[in-house]
Amino acid sequence: METKPPTPSPDVTLQRIGNEAILHDRRNGRAHVINESAARLWELCDGQASLDQIVGAFASAYGMPSAELHDDVVYILTKFRQLGVLV
Repeated sequence: METKPPTPSPDVTLQRIGNEAILHDRRNGRAHVINESAARLWELCDGQASLDQIVGAFASAYGMPSAELHDDVVYILTKFRQLGVLV
């Protein structure tokens, strides 16, 4: 996992629809359907918050210990990077 704070691509927007959300990538016209948890993580990626801060805020939102969610957060952020929606 990269050490720089996760930063959303300026060409990607989030649209919430019920319990799901869509990341629209204007660069290539792709749309990625994500669940509510992934959408929350996306919103925490502001280019300023560190991985530990994101994990802490995410865990707090779900009332769980950070240690229990760390690997899941890393997994989702890695998927976001693979999709090219984080810069």
